[in-house]
Amino acid sequence: MELRKLDKSVLKLWYIRAAIVSLVLVGVFTSTAVILNATGASSNVTLSVLLGVGIPVALLLAITLIMPALCYKMYAWGYDDKRIIVKKGVIFKRRVVIPVCQIQDLHRTQGPLMMMLKLSGVTISTAGSNFDISTLTTEEADRMIDELESNLETRIEELKNEEI
Repeated sequence: MELRKLDKSVLKLWYIRAAIVSLVLVGVFTSTAVILNATGASSNVTLSVLLGVGIPVALLLAITLIMPALCYKMYAWGYDDKRIIVKKGVIFKRRVVIPVCQIQDLHRTQGPLMMMLKLSGVTISTAGSNFDISTLTTEEADRMIDELESNLETRIEELKNEEI
């Protein structure tokens, strides 16, 4: 089985999400500065608080803007008639193998940003847990669900024939 990389539009989505988080972080820093200025806090207190808030915010901003590219580079997925494999992770790498015969439900999800970029998430439910294939093109997600459903039906028929 050949593992596939995610579509480039997934990277756009992840950067849009990162930009939203970055705006919130900048908003926290800015509002802290405004509040300190409005309350007339001494310059030493203002400097201490802004450094205490600013350094973590700057680190979080850097991580937020770097992580989408790293996650995109490390993410790979694939499936065949017997299993689904997903590899992901930057710091903590994960390889998940889901046997097709254990699938109970398949769900395709979309949020507003995903709809604009023609992307979908796929949630695979088994008896033990749920697993998300984070973001695929809507066409890939629909094809995957259809093929897995067909493979699952074929497998069920094979098992019924073995019992007879």
